Amino acid sequence: MSNHKKIKPTSFLLGAMLVMVTIAPVLAQDTGFLKDYSQLEMRKDAKGVERKIWINPKLRPQNYQKIIIEPITFFPAPSPTEQVSMGALDEIRAYIDSGVRKAVEASMPVVSTDGPGVIRFRWAITASSVDKSLKAYQLIPFALIVTAAKRGTGIETYDVKLMVEGEWLDSVSGEVLARAVRVAKGVEVKGDTPLTLKVVQPQLDSWMAAIKEDVARLSPPAK
Repeated sequence: MSNHKKIKPTSFLLGAMLVMVTIAPVLAQDTGFLKDYSQLEMRKDAKGVERKIWINPKLRPQNYQKIIIEPITFFPAPSPTEQVSMGALDEIRAYIDSGVRKAVEASMPVVSTDGPGVIRFRWAITASSVDKSLKAYQLIPFALIVTAAKRGTGIETYDVKLMVEGEWLDSVSGEVLARAVRVAKGVEVKGDTPLTLKVVQPQLDSWMAAIKEDVARLSPPAK
Protein backbone atom coordinates (compact mmCIF):
# COMPACT_ATOMS: atom_id res chain seq x y z
CA MET A 1 0.00 0.00 0.00
CA SER A 2 1.30 3.46 -0.89
CA ASN A 3 2.40 5.75 1.93
CA HIS A 4 1.20 8.80 0.02
CA LYS A 5 -1.67 10.57 1.72
CA LYS A 6 -4.44 11.44 -0.68
CA ILE A 7 -5.51 15.07 -0.77
CA LYS A 8 -9.26 15.27 -0.36
CA PRO A 9 -11.33 17.68 -2.46
CA THR A 10 -11.87 19.83 0.62
CA SER A 11 -8.11 20.17 1.06
CA PHE A 12 -7.89 21.23 -2.56
CA LEU A 13 -10.46 23.99 -2.14
CA LEU A 14 -8.28 26.96 -1.20
CA GLY A 15 -5.72 26.05 -3.82
CA ALA A 16 -8.39 25.77 -6.49
CA MET A 17 -9.87 29.10 -5.49
CA LEU A 18 -6.56 30.91 -5.86
CA VAL A 19 -5.43 28.96 -8.91
CA MET A 20 -8.32 30.38 -10.92
CA VAL A 21 -6.80 33.86 -10.83
CA THR A 22 -3.08 33.03 -10.86
CA ILE A 23 -1.73 35.55 -13.35
CA ALA A 24 0.60 38.36 -12.20
CA PRO A 25 1.05 41.27 -9.73
CA VAL A 26 -1.97 43.46 -9.07
CA LEU A 27 -2.68 47.13 -9.69
CA ALA A 28 -4.01 49.22 -6.84
CA GLN A 29 -6.94 50.73 -8.74
CA ASP A 30 -10.42 49.26 -8.47
CA THR A 31 -12.70 48.53 -11.42
CA GLY A 32 -16.03 47.97 -9.64
CA PHE A 33 -16.52 44.31 -10.50
CA LEU A 34 -16.07 43.27 -6.88
CA LYS A 35 -18.54 44.68 -4.41
CA ASP A 36 -15.82 45.58 -1.89
CA TYR A 37 -12.07 46.18 -2.31
CA SER A 38 -11.41 47.64 1.11
CA GLN A 39 -10.30 44.39 2.75
CA LEU A 40 -7.94 43.24 0.01
CA GLU A 41 -4.31 42.93 1.02
CA MET A 42 -1.20 42.43 -1.10
CA ARG A 43 0.17 38.94 -0.49
CA LYS A 44 2.54 36.56 -2.23
CA ASP A 45 1.38 33.16 -3.41
CA ALA A 46 3.37 29.91 -3.21
CA LYS A 47 5.44 31.01 -6.23
CA GLY A 48 6.21 34.42 -4.79
CA VAL A 49 3.84 36.27 -7.14
CA GLU A 50 1.99 39.15 -5.54
CA ARG A 51 -1.76 39.58 -5.78
CA LYS A 52 -4.47 41.33 -3.82
CA ILE A 53 -6.57 38.93 -1.80
CA TRP A 54 -8.97 38.63 1.09
CA ILE A 55 -10.14 35.37 2.65
CA ASN A 56 -13.06 35.35 5.06
CA PRO A 57 -11.70 34.26 8.47
CA LYS A 58 -14.87 32.22 8.94
CA LEU A 59 -14.14 30.10 5.86
CA ARG A 60 -13.89 26.40 6.70
CA PRO A 61 -12.66 24.52 3.60
CA GLN A 62 -13.92 21.22 4.98
CA ASN A 63 -17.45 22.56 4.63
CA TYR A 64 -17.19 22.74 0.83
CA GLN A 65 -16.77 19.88 -1.63
CA LYS A 66 -18.02 21.27 -4.97
CA ILE A 67 -17.84 24.45 -6.99
CA ILE A 68 -19.97 26.33 -9.52
CA ILE A 69 -17.85 28.27 -12.02
CA GLU A 70 -19.86 31.04 -13.61
CA PRO A 71 -18.87 31.84 -17.21
CA ILE A 72 -16.09 34.39 -17.24
CA THR A 73 -17.20 37.81 -18.43
CA PHE A 74 -15.69 41.11 -19.48
CA PHE A 75 -16.46 43.90 -17.04
CA PRO A 76 -17.74 46.25 -18.15
CA ALA A 77 -18.93 44.99 -21.54
CA PRO A 78 -16.19 46.18 -23.89
CA SER A 79 -16.55 48.25 -27.02
CA PRO A 80 -14.72 46.49 -29.88
CA THR A 81 -12.25 48.37 -32.06
CA GLU A 82 -10.85 47.88 -35.54
CA GLN A 83 -7.89 46.10 -33.95
CA VAL A 84 -9.85 44.10 -31.34
CA SER A 85 -13.15 42.83 -32.74
CA MET A 86 -16.08 41.48 -30.76
CA GLY A 87 -15.48 38.11 -32.37
CA ALA A 88 -11.91 38.06 -31.04
CA LEU A 89 -13.08 39.11 -27.59
CA ASP A 90 -15.64 36.30 -27.51
CA GLU A 91 -13.07 33.70 -28.61
CA ILE A 92 -10.55 34.86 -26.00
CA ARG A 93 -13.17 34.76 -23.27
CA ALA A 94 -14.29 31.26 -24.26
CA TYR A 95 -10.72 29.98 -24.43
CA ILE A 96 -9.87 31.19 -20.91
CA ASP A 97 -13.15 29.93 -19.50
CA SER A 98 -12.70 26.45 -20.98
CA GLY A 99 -9.07 26.14 -19.91
CA VAL A 100 -9.66 27.11 -16.30
CA ARG A 101 -12.80 25.01 -16.04
CA LYS A 102 -10.97 21.90 -17.25
CA ALA A 103 -8.04 22.51 -14.91
CA VAL A 104 -10.27 22.83 -11.86
CA GLU A 105 -12.72 20.01 -12.62
CA ALA A 106 -9.80 17.58 -12.88
CA SER A 107 -9.46 17.78 -9.10
CA MET A 108 -12.72 19.15 -7.74
CA PRO A 109 -16.30 18.47 -8.91
CA VAL A 110 -17.70 21.35 -10.94
CA VAL A 111 -21.49 21.47 -10.69
CA SER A 112 -24.30 23.71 -11.94
CA THR A 113 -26.70 23.74 -8.98
CA ASP A 114 -26.51 25.70 -5.74
CA GLY A 115 -26.61 23.71 -2.53
CA PRO A 116 -24.93 22.94 0.79
CA GLY A 117 -21.19 22.46 0.43
CA VAL A 118 -21.10 24.25 -2.93
CA ILE A 119 -19.09 27.39 -3.64
CA ARG A 120 -20.11 29.78 -6.40
CA PHE A 121 -17.24 31.45 -8.26
CA ARG A 122 -17.86 34.63 -10.25
CA TRP A 123 -14.99 36.16 -12.19
CA ALA A 124 -14.24 38.65 -14.90
CA ILE A 125 -11.56 40.08 -17.13
CA THR A 126 -11.36 43.77 -16.25
CA ALA A 127 -9.04 46.70 -16.89
CA SER A 128 -8.17 50.03 -15.33
CA SER A 129 -6.27 53.08 -16.46
CA VAL A 130 -4.78 56.25 -15.05
CA ASP A 131 -5.89 58.06 -18.23
CA LYS A 132 -9.25 59.60 -17.35
CA SER A 133 -10.00 60.35 -21.00
CA LEU A 134 -10.62 56.66 -21.65
CA LYS A 135 -14.11 55.34 -20.98
CA ALA A 136 -14.53 52.11 -19.00
CA TYR A 137 -15.78 50.17 -22.01
CA GLN A 138 -12.65 51.18 -23.97
CA LEU A 139 -10.18 49.80 -21.43
CA ILE A 140 -10.29 46.05 -22.13
CA PRO A 141 -9.52 46.29 -25.87
CA PHE A 142 -6.64 48.65 -25.11
CA ALA A 143 -5.33 46.45 -22.29
CA LEU A 144 -5.35 43.28 -24.39
CA ILE A 145 -2.64 44.66 -26.66
CA VAL A 146 0.77 46.01 -25.74
CA THR A 147 1.41 48.57 -28.46
CA ALA A 148 1.09 52.25 -29.20
CA ALA A 149 -2.58 53.13 -29.66
CA LYS A 150 -3.42 55.58 -32.42
CA ARG A 151 -5.76 58.42 -31.56
CA GLY A 152 -6.44 61.20 -33.99
CA THR A 153 -3.32 62.17 -35.91
CA GLY A 154 -0.90 61.35 -33.12
CA ILE A 155 0.26 58.19 -31.40
CA GLU A 156 -0.07 57.96 -27.66
CA THR A 157 0.52 55.19 -25.16
CA TYR A 158 -1.94 54.47 -22.39
CA ASP A 159 -1.21 53.12 -18.93
CA VAL A 160 -3.90 50.43 -19.06
CA LYS A 161 -3.74 47.23 -17.00
CA LEU A 162 -5.58 44.02 -17.83
CA MET A 163 -6.85 42.21 -14.76
CA VAL A 164 -8.61 39.05 -13.65
CA GLU A 165 -10.90 39.50 -10.62
CA GLY A 166 -12.70 36.75 -8.75
CA GLU A 167 -15.17 36.37 -5.91
CA TRP A 168 -16.14 33.14 -4.14
CA LEU A 169 -19.48 32.89 -2.34
CA ASP A 170 -21.42 30.33 -0.37
CA SER A 171 -23.97 29.27 -2.98
CA VAL A 172 -26.76 29.03 -0.41
CA SER A 173 -26.25 32.01 1.89
CA GLY A 174 -24.45 34.28 -0.55
CA GLU A 175 -21.77 35.04 2.05
CA VAL A 176 -18.49 36.10 0.44
CA LEU A 177 -15.73 33.60 1.22
CA ALA A 178 -12.85 35.19 -0.67
CA ARG A 179 -11.92 37.87 -3.19
CA ALA A 180 -8.82 38.22 -5.34
CA VAL A 181 -7.44 40.53 -8.03
CA ARG A 182 -4.47 39.93 -10.29
CA VAL A 183 -2.98 41.71 -13.28
CA ALA A 184 -2.46 39.90 -16.58
CA LYS A 185 -0.13 40.90 -19.39
CA GLY A 186 -1.48 42.03 -22.70
CA VAL A 187 -0.19 40.63 -25.98
CA GLU A 188 2.36 42.49 -28.08
CA VAL A 189 1.20 43.10 -31.63
CA LYS A 190 2.82 45.02 -34.46
CA GLY A 191 1.22 48.19 -35.69
CA ASP A 192 -2.46 47.82 -36.46
CA THR A 193 -2.39 44.01 -36.71
CA PRO A 194 -5.85 42.72 -35.70
CA LEU A 195 -5.90 40.78 -32.46
CA THR A 196 -7.10 37.21 -32.93
CA LEU A 197 -7.26 34.14 -30.74
CA LYS A 198 -4.29 32.74 -32.69
CA VAL A 199 -2.22 35.82 -31.85
CA VAL A 200 -3.13 35.81 -28.16
CA GLN A 201 -3.15 32.02 -27.69
CA PRO A 202 0.52 31.64 -26.62
CA GLN A 203 -0.09 34.10 -23.77
CA LEU A 204 -3.35 32.40 -22.81
CA ASP A 205 -1.62 29.01 -22.93
CA SER A 206 1.00 30.23 -20.48
CA TRP A 207 -1.81 31.17 -18.09
CA MET A 208 -3.38 27.75 -18.55
CA ALA A 209 -0.02 26.01 -18.03
CA ALA A 210 0.46 27.80 -14.71
CA ILE A 211 -3.02 26.81 -13.63
CA LYS A 212 -2.51 23.17 -14.61
CA GLU A 213 0.80 23.02 -12.74
CA ASP A 214 -0.83 24.26 -9.55
CA VAL A 215 -3.76 21.89 -9.97
CA ALA A 216 -1.41 18.95 -10.56
CA ARG A 217 0.56 19.82 -7.45
CA LEU A 218 -2.57 19.93 -5.33
CA SER A 219 -4.26 16.86 -6.83
CA PRO A 220 -4.11 13.38 -5.26
CA PRO A 221 -1.15 11.30 -6.50
CA ALA A 222 -1.98 8.75 -9.18
CA LYS A 223 -2.36 5.18 -7.97
